[in-house]
Amino acid sequence: MAAAQQKMHPATRIFVYGTLFFGVTCFTIFWTRFAGGLALVWPGTAIAAALFLSVPQSRHLGTAVLLVGLSTLATSVFGLGPEWAFPLATINIFEAWFIAWLLVRFRPERDYVDSEQGIVWLGFLAGLAGPFAAAIPGSLVVMQVVGGNWLEHAFSWGVGHGLGTLLVLPLALLLASYRQPIPEPIRGPGRLLPFFGIVLLTLTISAVAFLQSTVPTLFLPIVPLVLASFCFGRFGASVTVLNITVCAAVSLAMDVGVFAQLHLALWQKALFLQFYLSVLLLISFPLAVALKQRQRFMEELVDREAMQRLIADHSDDALLHLDREGTIRFASPASTRLSGLEIVEGLPLAAFFSEFDKEIVASALVSAAHYRGHTEIIERSVERSGQTRWLKAKLRAVDASKKQASTFVVTIRDVTERKLNEIQISWEARTDVLTGLPNRRAFLDVPEAQLEFADEQPFGFALIDLDHFKRVNDSYGHAVGDKVLKQVAQIMRENTTDDCFFARLGGEEFGLIACGSALETLSIICERLRLAILRSAMTDNDGGHFNITMSIGIAQISERCSSSMAMQAADGPLYSAKAAGRNCIRHAQHMRHFAGSSVRDRSSSTLIAVR
Repeated sequence: MAAAQQKMHPATRIFVYGTLFFGVTCFTIFWTRFAGGLALVWPGTAIAAALFLSVPQSRHLGTAVLLVGLSTLATSVFGLGPEWAFPLATINIFEAWFIAWLLVRFRPERDYVDSEQGIVWLGFLAGLAGPFAAAIPGSLVVMQVVGGNWLEHAFSWGVGHGLGTLLVLPLALLLASYRQPIPEPIRGPGRLLPFFGIVLLTLTISAVAFLQSTVPTLFLPIVPLVLASFCFGRFGASVTVLNITVCAAVSLAMDVGVFAQLHLALWQKALFLQFYLSVLLLISFPLAVALKQRQRFMEELVDREAMQRLIADHSDDALLHLDREGTIRFASPASTRLSGLEIVEGLPLAAFFSEFDKEIVASALVSAAHYRGHTEIIERSVERSGQTRWLKAKLRAVDASKKQASTFVVTIRDVTERKLNEIQISWEARTDVLTGLPNRRAFLDVPEAQLEFADEQPFGFALIDLDHFKRVNDSYGHAVGDKVLKQVAQIMRENTTDDCFFARLGGEEFGLIACGSALETLSIICERLRLAILRSAMTDNDGGHFNITMSIGIAQISERCSSSMAMQAADGPLYSAKAAGRNCIRHAQHMRHFAGSSVRDRSSSTLIAVR
């Protein structure tokens, strides 16, 4: 970094501020002391406080010693003489250090000239707390030199030091924050000349306002003050107030113009001047800070908008902004592809979805507006160019005034690939890989939903077992056994209807659930299936043919029970079919008969027989 852009070294800063402090202190003591008392305005405290705030704490002691020496010298030559110069200098520098300590202690953000809250703390701590804390010991010292009432001296000290600090400290803090010799607000082509023009205008208008008393014109300096605040921000406001202060101080010192017409004591005129300049500060500096914050906000807004535009233009997601009625006011380029429309601005959000989803979209908007800060999610299928696509919309209400409805921001993404993967995973989890039939999990889900209403809507439950299937694997190999299972599954799929549900439960065991009209013909369906399996020629690896048979147990479930009891109801007749020689169908008694211990007894005997 170039030397001009580097922050000033602490030693250099102490030297520069020390020199400035000495010069300003000498000038102030020489020109603003009246009747041998205290200086009317004391800006030296502001310069010293700004120095303490801008150098490391480790250098405070050395800085204080230097400033005390300079203040002692100035007071000895131009002020109350050498006898009391050192005590007064010590109190003066302590006041500056105390103000700096208070500011850091109670406002560690150090935004004294950057925010409204910082300005308030600066005014209270630097304009009141610090000066009046030092006013009591200072007034006692002054009383020893010039006599008089210590309370009057304390008041003069507080007013003079508070006014000087308020007027100069903001400018000193601003100058301390700049890293280049020329302050940022007047740096750049075409900035310096207008700045000096406003300074000249301020001095001219202030001279007219203070040095004449024919026409009341104290309001006129507000004009260049506001202009400087708009054009040059906090720096312009500080310099303008300082210029107005100089003109007012000259008028007060010469006792001419508007102050000459005030039939008040000098300290009362000083109080009036303090009040007047404080009003100017309250007008200009908060305005300048607010303008600075607004400028910073606008710059951030422009940068953020540029970034959002860049993201929106290159995003595969549709980025939308909706008004309070849910109408699209802004849509990114991806909106055309996802909506299937050439233009979506001016359309409702439901334009992205089907006609059947309008109520869902409207409900989501109402919910988002009611629960601000909560993100509503809509995931629906749509038809695009003859294909089914899945869109996922996330919408959120933008925080707004409680008296106004919310606007909305929405992102819409094509989640077809993810949705198809989810469907595939769900299908695989519920499908037998070998045969393509539903597996045991999917099979048991069906009666789980129907068992609760079985007394009102009975359904049929059948267990199917391939006879002597182990012999097929042992004789022809497992590859042939797998082909047999696939062929059996194909025959079952051919017999599947909306009311007839087949599944592979494991190994050579299959299941069937029949409801509705299929329940009445369940026996016919099972017999047709048995004959189809019996008559289907199975092929071995050598091209030979063989046949297989199956045993089927059927139960009608007509009352509420668990899925395990329903399977037990069909397991009993299946065992009976096997015991009867296989390749046949057996029916269970009515489920009401098996609801008690007879079901458990029969199930138990079946398990023992299988083992």
